[in-house]
Amino acid sequence: MDLKSNHSAPVLADPPPMNKSRLGIPTVLLPYSPPGAVFSTGLLLKIPRKKPGILERSSSWLDAMKNSSPTHKMTTKDSSTELASDTDVSFRNWMLKYPSALASFEHITNYAKGKRIALFLDYDGTLSPIVDNPDCAFMSNAMRAAVSDVAKYFPTAIISGRSCDKVYEFVELKELYYAGSHGMDIMGPVRPSSNDHPNCIRTTDKQGKEVNLFQPASEFLPMIEEVFRSLVEITKEIEGAKVENNKFCVSVHYRNVDEKSWTTIGQCVHEILKNYPRLRLTHGRKVLEVRPVLSWDKGKAVEFLLETLGLSNCDDVLPIYVGDDRTDEDAFKVLRGGNRGYGILVSSAPKESNAFYSLRDPSEVMEFLKSLVTWKESSAL
Repeated sequence: MDLKSNHSAPVLADPPPMNKSRLGIPTVLLPYSPPGAVFSTGLLLKIPRKKPGILERSSSWLDAMKNSSPTHKMTTKDSSTELASDTDVSFRNWMLKYPSALASFEHITNYAKGKRIALFLDYDGTLSPIVDNPDCAFMSNAMRAAVSDVAKYFPTAIISGRSCDKVYEFVELKELYYAGSHGMDIMGPVRPSSNDHPNCIRTTDKQGKEVNLFQPASEFLPMIEEVFRSLVEITKEIEGAKVENNKFCVSVHYRNVDEKSWTTIGQCVHEILKNYPRLRLTHGRKVLEVRPVLSWDKGKAVEFLLETLGLSNCDDVLPIYVGDDRTDEDAFKVLRGGNRGYGILVSSAPKESNAFYSLRDPSEVMEFLKSLVTWKESSAL
């Protein structure tokens, strides 16, 4: 297969909303059909493409990067005080729409009575703080203990943009389920053999536990590896740039890059992707992420895990998803659809979301997890 093809340049787009009427897993998940078969586009995103001019593209890249990674620069004490005051008012108003999950904990648990909670957690910015070096995003021992405790009572999964292996190296809890690469690399509970999906193979994890390994984008691996090597080479002269291979997606971090060079970063990534029309570019917090043009995201990962856990199509199940990034919005949308569950956005600044509740930072996330344990233990008495 020729991995490179000179087609129209990739577009900047987020995944389309989840089809709220479909709760099961698609019957065709392979991005490429087997040799000799007719190519199926069932999971490919249909994204309209246009050819803007160079200046228009550069401006669009920079605006998108700034919008996903806002910075606030103050020059005087007075202006800083004024901004803080305005921000406080905006945040209080925002909290009316997205109330604290801690302040609303009684409401959440009242609704959860008689239901089985399934817990889904993002990693970076949710269980660990956002740090300059993504290789140093370690979770605290206290947070690890809180996650371990909550997993004793509720099925718990980590859904991250990082690869499964990298997330597990940070978390190191064998009782959890892991979904890496935004849900394209899932280690989940074993399903009945009669329901096994062709893209889901039974294997054992590093601890010897039997799991199902689900990788709907497996055919993209050679392409992702090739793009990773190209991006490492093309960005090596940009100070502060870091390219991370997350198996089924490639992350280009610009947190440590001078803002004057952000346009250069965007141009570099788009230049590489011109030859890969089956890959697309999305934004995170000071990161550009290259992913397959595949209709699969964190929301689909939540649905897949609920099904494999035997919790799909059940009125007595309450899924809760906690995350801080734009990519978590896909999961929030799934849970908001039909009031299936609660999305909790982790943010200390106002921003629009499909979540129901909010938490300010990982410390509040830990407090929320501890509260769930205390509530479960007390309700069992």
